[in-house]
Amino acid sequence: MPSSLITKPLSQQKSQILNPKPQISSTKSCNHIVKSTSKFGSFLDLQPTSKPEPLDLDLSWYDPDSDRPQFEVIIAGAGPAGIRLAEQVSRHGIKVCCIDPSPLSMWPNNYGVWVDEFERLGLEDCLDKTWPITSVCINDHNHKCLDRAYGRVSRENLKSKLLNECINHSVKFYKAKVWKVDHQEFESYVTCDDGRKLKASLVVDASGFASRIIGYGRPRKQGYQIAHGILAEVDEHPFDLDKMVLMDWRDSHLGNEPYLRENNSRFPTFLYVMPFESNLVFLEETSLVSRPVLSYMEVKKRMVARLRHLGIRVRSVIEDEKCLIPMGGPLPHIPQNVMAFGGNCGIVHPSIPQGTRLLGLWK
Repeated sequence: MPSSLITKPLSQQKSQILNPKPQISSTKSCNHIVKSTSKFGSFLDLQPTSKPEPLDLDLSWYDPDSDRPQFEVIIAGAGPAGIRLAEQVSRHGIKVCCIDPSPLSMWPNNYGVWVDEFERLGLEDCLDKTWPITSVCINDHNHKCLDRAYGRVSRENLKSKLLNECINHSVKFYKAKVWKVDHQEFESYVTCDDGRKLKASLVVDASGFASRIIGYGRPRKQGYQIAHGILAEVDEHPFDLDKMVLMDWRDSHLGNEPYLRENNSRFPTFLYVMPFESNLVFLEETSLVSRPVLSYMEVKKRMVARLRHLGIRVRSVIEDEKCLIPMGGPLPHIPQNVMAFGGNCGIVHPSIPQGTRLLGLWK
């Protein structure tokens, strides 16, 4: 999902979308998507017209030449998990340092959430668009609507909010990458890729899936979720503006693509849709999980066939996204001296419970 919405004219090609949050409705009406018959133009050769810019915030930087290299907690990684943890822990007066090569860079991935869950976290002001109805299509005959609001996270608003809380609670940031960790009886020494060393009572690895410092009980032979998404200006699209499409598993668009259809029967993909305006929509073709990983080109070819079938002509690509997420695999072994948090310990994607709940709707 893209990071921000657009309220200014599309011709200005702005990368920020700041639509006011619509009133959440309890209506249960849900019409089937009507296919357009307009001709399709390929979008794969279009380059994105915008790039995310780093945030302009005055972080408290760790200076190895003047600051003491002693902290109570060192967190490796400034993704959503790492910064959220730093913000929460520092509220209790704990001295925290967050190490990341680029703490102010915009997160590369995009996020969608259930509105009620973000409201319980007090983060509803970090949603830049919501839809009162969420729809799911299993096939041409099974189409369900969930009376539960879904929202798109503003990466800029969320990261700015968390970083400002970190600033308020004296979290230090250091531009580097954690290279290795050496453990003593009561503290651990963190060596960064620039040769600098810091020490802490606890080291937390929130650096993502490719951890160098977390131990696992067995090799990580996980499956993968892979997706290709675009925030696009289109001539028109057939989606209702008050409904987001969580999963459209229909394969009728592959009727004239026997090779793609055969593979799709083994490793199916679905379309994920966030419609913003009549000519502005986020579209993402997703393989939920496969082992081995589905070819990225295969995913894009299926998306081309689907948009052609829906009659969606892409005029310009404002943002694009390649998503590759390891799914499953072993958890970090316990005990160990480094605490895993976020993607490297399975706190990443509720595909199994979400899928189970959705499939239960058809029982």
